[in-house]
Amino acid sequence: MKRLISFAAAASALALVLSGCANYGQPSASASGSATTAAITDLSGLKGKTLAVQTDTTGQKYAEEHKAEFGYEIKVFDDLPGAVNAVLAGTADATINDNGVLYDFAKQNPTTKVVKEFDTGENYGFNVAKSNTGLLDAVNAALTEARADGTYKAIYQKWFGTDGPADAPAAPAASGAKPVLVDPTKLTVCTHLAYRPFQYLDTDNTTIIGFDVDLADVIAKKLGVTQKIVDIDFGQITSGAVFAAKKCDLGAAAITITPERDAAAPFSVGYFAATQALLVKP
Repeated sequence: MKRLISFAAAASALALVLSGCANYGQPSASASGSATTAAITDLSGLKGKTLAVQTDTTGQKYAEEHKAEFGYEIKVFDDLPGAVNAVLAGTADATINDNGVLYDFAKQNPTTKVVKEFDTGENYGFNVAKSNTGLLDAVNAALTEARADGTYKAIYQKWFGTDGPADAPAAPAASGAKPVLVDPTKLTVCTHLAYRPFQYLDTDNTTIIGFDVDLADVIAKKLGVTQKIVDIDFGQITSGAVFAAKKCDLGAAAITITPERDAAAPFSVGYFAATQALLVKP
């Protein structure tokens, strides 16, 4: 969800390996550049060290909840590239964020590795304005149909190299309202770059691609319009401010569904099961 050339311009293989990973036993560099004798394999290995987090994320929340228990310092970044590149540069000892993006980053940057996942029961959803129940109905219908006809499976396979989960969340009953669009000829989607492989810039440094982008295209086609993507601050999407300001119709930014966010801007059924993960540089 964030803009940094070294992260957004990575253009090699798009497949993710979302399986478990082995611990490694070689020394890692601390934020100050001095060697430590034990490898970091969990939050418990971060005592006295620095953990990078992205602001307004569930990773930040998880880190703050366990800070006192494990005794690390938290360094907050505005975007994902800032946090992961701090690990690369050695100014942070680890970062915590959603599994999909960290596995992809480690694939593009093999000097880093995901050493731990924390099952937090998270799901990503698309959000809309409170008043736009018709659009929410259309989004849920499009996702349900995509799972039924194989479209969702094909998109999941394209970006993650494996089939998506077999179980699909059940959509609530439709309200019967009609969708309302800021521009009747387009589905205006607010996202936050770069958050590979969900939304990020292609090698032309202009075209936005990713898993979320492809799913939003499915929704746009359901509505009979094309998709227009707007890059905007993540917090404005989760708070619902973008809808109040009529900047977009749909939030699509790998947003974890939480009760607080849902109250501000209602979510669709979940479209991606996520966990938190810990990335380090051995």
